[in-house]
Amino acid sequence: MLLKNAIREINGLRYVVDKLDIQSGLARRVLYETKFMHSTDEIMEILDKVEIFIFLLLTPDYKTALSKTRIKLKQAKDIRGTLKRLKNRDVLDDIELFEIKTFALLCREIHIILAEKNITVVPIPSLEAVINILDPDKKRIANFYIYDSYSMELAELRRQLKVMKESKDATEAYERDYQRSIDVEDTIRKELSTKLYEYHQIISRTLLMIAELDILIAKARQATEMRLSKPHLSTTGNLSYEDLFNPEIEAALHMQQKEYQPIDVTVERGGTLITGANMTGKSVILKTVALAQALFQFGFFVPAGLASLTTVDEILICMGDDQNELSGLSSFAAEMIKINRIIEKAKNRENILVLIDELARSTNPSEGRAIVNAVLEILKEYNVLALLTTHYTVTASCRRFRVKGLLEGYDSAQLTVDNIDKYIDYRLVYESGDTVPHEALKIARVLGVDLEVLKKAEYYLYNK
Repeated sequence: MLLKNAIREINGLRYVVDKLDIQSGLARRVLYETKFMHSTDEIMEILDKVEIFIFLLLTPDYKTALSKTRIKLKQAKDIRGTLKRLKNRDVLDDIELFEIKTFALLCREIHIILAEKNITVVPIPSLEAVINILDPDKKRIANFYIYDSYSMELAELRRQLKVMKESKDATEAYERDYQRSIDVEDTIRKELSTKLYEYHQIISRTLLMIAELDILIAKARQATEMRLSKPHLSTTGNLSYEDLFNPEIEAALHMQQKEYQPIDVTVERGGTLITGANMTGKSVILKTVALAQALFQFGFFVPAGLASLTTVDEILICMGDDQNELSGLSSFAAEMIKINRIIEKAKNRENILVLIDELARSTNPSEGRAIVNAVLEILKEYNVLALLTTHYTVTASCRRFRVKGLLEGYDSAQLTVDNIDKYIDYRLVYESGDTVPHEALKIARVLGVDLEVLKKAEYYLYNK
């Protein structure tokens, strides 16, 4: 899976990616082509580089050099099309030769800036050999044409043509010399393309290194600004977070002058269950766990104070209203198709992260409860890394958390739809029993539901 596809599937991922202050369109396109990585060595190598750039950005002397580098990175163009033609041994035209020369000069400038401070995290080569081919006069100016110094014959032809043109002597000799100059220029372009072919691999590698440099600096800046952290590798195969938060939701709450409450959560193999009333953030927890896992495996720091993570081959999410009117599937039918796919992968012993929100909520409670218990048992049997939320009473064996919910001793007279979040404790607590919270009626009361409905509901709850 590529990042450009994942941002359509993982809630909140587009927000984080769009917030990266990348300087060039080249780096942005390379970023979108990033693969979902499965190798911890590959992931940690990238995260180690991000960590180094964080240190450099926080050190004034290095920060100045990186600021200069970022200005230069704005000039980086995506010349992969030109490099593909070069690799195919095509004869490049003047625009394509100009692109390569300009890129090589840019690399030289960045190389000098980084070398002065001995910044070698991404060792950008100077590409002097390429520059010398395209800049025979050594003027180091970002332009290109077929210079006279490439050919004494061409220089003489041009001199003669200039004399004839100034004398307005449009003779047969002028046409002959002009055509000869064109032929010589074409020969030079072919020779230049042949010489540059020897460097096509290093130019291509350097182009990706320039994009990598841009991306790494942007990730480091973002990690500092968003308070993202470098995850540790899990030794248990579980996922563990302290102070996990959702950057997009936190920013939205900040705009409303509200605070976001981070949570601690562990996702264990064999299944982890979260219970809690509506409006207590269970769905947000699932979305944030999915986001953090995706960020980790795309080489980002994660939104948590501390994280211990492991890699998975796929993130499988079953969440929300999956009704598809065009296919004729109900919410329940669409959900069951997703669940069946999850179970098939579990039985195939695939390394997956499963996130299921309110399983079987759209069917009757007794059957829904049975389905949740059955799914949990299978996830446990096949040792699947899974996190589920539910309202149902579940007896299947699994690790359980409960959202604390409404604070004790709140003044119901002060509760409103706008401020109820102030009276909810979103933190998770370990739950040893199999009961679920009964706060739905309390929340319904806050939302102003008709009192007669509430009284009758309470009667049925406690007397029937």
